[in-house]
Amino acid sequence: MRKLIQLIFCLGLGVVLIWFLFRNTNWQAVSAAIRGTSVRWLILSQIFAWISYFARTQRWSYVVRAAHPTATFRSLFSATQIGFLVNFTIPARIGELVRAYMLAKMAKIPLSQCVVMVALDRVNDMLALLAIIFVAVVSFPMYRDIRFAAGIFNNADPFIVPSALIQPFAVSLSVLLCLIIGVFVLIYINQTQVLSFINIAGGKISERLTSRIVKLFLNFIKGMNVFSSGIEMAKSACFSAIIWGSSILSIAAILTAFTIDFPWFMPFLMLAMIAVLISVPVTPGVVGQYHIAVVACLLLVIPDINIDEAKAVAIVAHAFSMIPIIILGIFCLFRERMSFIELVPKSLNSNEEINDV
Repeated sequence: MRKLIQLIFCLGLGVVLIWFLFRNTNWQAVSAAIRGTSVRWLILSQIFAWISYFARTQRWSYVVRAAHPTATFRSLFSATQIGFLVNFTIPARIGELVRAYMLAKMAKIPLSQCVVMVALDRVNDMLALLAIIFVAVVSFPMYRDIRFAAGIFNNADPFIVPSALIQPFAVSLSVLLCLIIGVFVLIYINQTQVLSFINIAGGKISERLTSRIVKLFLNFIKGMNVFSSGIEMAKSACFSAIIWGSSILSIAAILTAFTIDFPWFMPFLMLAMIAVLISVPVTPGVVGQYHIAVVACLLLVIPDINIDEAKAVAIVAHAFSMIPIIILGIFCLFRERMSFIELVPKSLNSNEEINDV
C-alpha cells in the first residue's frame, strides 16, 4: 500500500509539473520550432549521447575490476543500462539497487560489495558534476542584471533579477563547491584519522550504527584503492571527461539544431541544472523535472528567448536523452533474459543482504 501511495504521489506530481510548465502554451509555435530543427545536428547529439553510456561502463570497470578482475564488460554494461532503464521508469532511484543486483547476479560478486561499487561510481559522477557546476558558475556573467520579458511568468511588466543578488550567490556557491571537493580530498588522504573520528563520535550514539558505518567506510576505501595507481587514476579521469564532455556536446548539438545563439558556458549550466533537478527522480521518466531544468536555463541565459521555443527545446532534449536509455536498457533485458516485472521485486527483496554492508 505504501509503495502504491508513493507511485500515485509521483504520478500526480508529474502531472502538476507538466501543467505548470506547459499551461498557456502555443502548441503550433512549439510544433513549428521542432519541425525547423536541423536533423544532422540532432543525429550528432545522439552520437554523443551513446558514446557517454559506453564510456560510463568503461569507467566503472576500473572500480569493479580492481577487486574482481574477472568481471566482464558485458556484465558491467548490462547492469548499468538496465539500472538506468529502471531509474528513469520507476521513481526513488530503485535503479541503483537494480544495477548492484544485476552485477552481483552476472559477475558472481557479493551484493554488499556491488552496492559499494555503485556508490563509488556515483561519487565519480558527483566530483565531475561539481567541476561542471563550478565552470558554469564562474563563467556566468554576474556583472549584469537578468531581465525576463513580460508575459513569461504571466507577469505584466518585465521581471528583473539584479546583479547585486547574483554576485554573492555565485561567489558563495563557488566557495561551497571548493570546500566539498576539499573534504573528499581530505577523506582520501587522512583515512586513518577519519576512521578514528567515526569510531569516537559514533560510539557515543550507537555502537551498532557505528559498526555499519565503519564497514561501509572500509568498503568505500577498498574501492578507492583503484586510485592508488596514477595510471588507473588518469584512465578513470579520462573516461569521466569523455562521459560528461559527450553530454555537454550533446546538449550543444541540440541547441545548435534549433539555431539558438548561445554562449559557450550554456551547455555546462544546462547540464548542471538537469543533473541537480533529476538527481532524485520523483516522476517517471523525470518528466517535468527535466523540462523545467531546460526551460529555466534557457530563460536564465537568454531571457528574451521565445518561451514556446524554449519549451520545444526541452521536449526534444528530453526525448533524445531517453532514446539510448530505452533502447539499450530493453536490449540488455532481452540479452540477459530478464523480465522487468520480476527484476525490481527481486532487487528490493535483497535489502537484507544490503544491510550487511
